[in-house]
Amino acid sequence: MIKDKKSKHNKLRIFYYNPKNHSGVVNKRKGIGSTINFGSKEGRHLFAAMMIPVFIAIIVIIVIVALKK
Repeated sequence: MIKDKKSKHNKLRIFYYNPKNHSGVVNKRKGIGSTINFGSKEGRHLFAAMMIPVFIAIIVIIVIVALKK
């Protein structure tokens, strides 16, 4: 675990990006939990898999609202 206050792999202090680490999910630097490694292909696929249903839901809501008019 990294002990310093700012990691060179954390972008905007939110996103973990380390292409040399092939893990899709890594432990957070502080506290409990994990975060997605956007530098790995597995991490990007995991993020896309979580976002696709959100975009589909938004499109469905827009279509339903448009059809009610």
